[in-house]
Amino acid sequence: MNSILEYFQPVVTNVVLSVLAVVIAAIGLFIVRQWRALGAWINAKKAAAEAQGMESIQNALWSVAQEAYAKAESSAADLAGNEKMSVALDYAVKKLNQIGISVHTDEVKAKIHEAWIKLDQIPKTQAGVTDQVILDAVKLELDKVVQS
Repeated sequence: MNSILEYFQPVVTNVVLSVLAVVIAAIGLFIVRQWRALGAWINAKKAAAEAQGMESIQNALWSVAQEAYAKAESSAADLAGNEKMSVALDYAVKKLNQIGISVHTDEVKAKIHEAWIKLDQIPKTQAGVTDQVILDAVKLELDKVVQS
């Protein structure tokens, strides 16, 4: 009986080690696949966060551009063209720096110009209407334009 056990012991040992090697390889493959999936998930979350961050920056830039337009129209009414744009640009850059957004000046200038074009299309004076009512109407129209 001992001779049979001695004869089959190396065979059983090799089978057990082979099965163990296959199990370890399967576990390793599972871990590698999960690691890749985890990496893809992390990259997707990062891209979504960056896109959302860019959207909020664009929204902030649009709001500041509208404020800059209003500032230039009210405080620099006697100025024209480039001088008025300079007042609006200075205001917008200072405001964006205060809230911690660093944007290229050309991008800010383009947003102010866009706001200028859209806001100039809205009627500015109406008989018997206060400035606050006009500003509220402008904000309402801006919200419609931004949402479309």
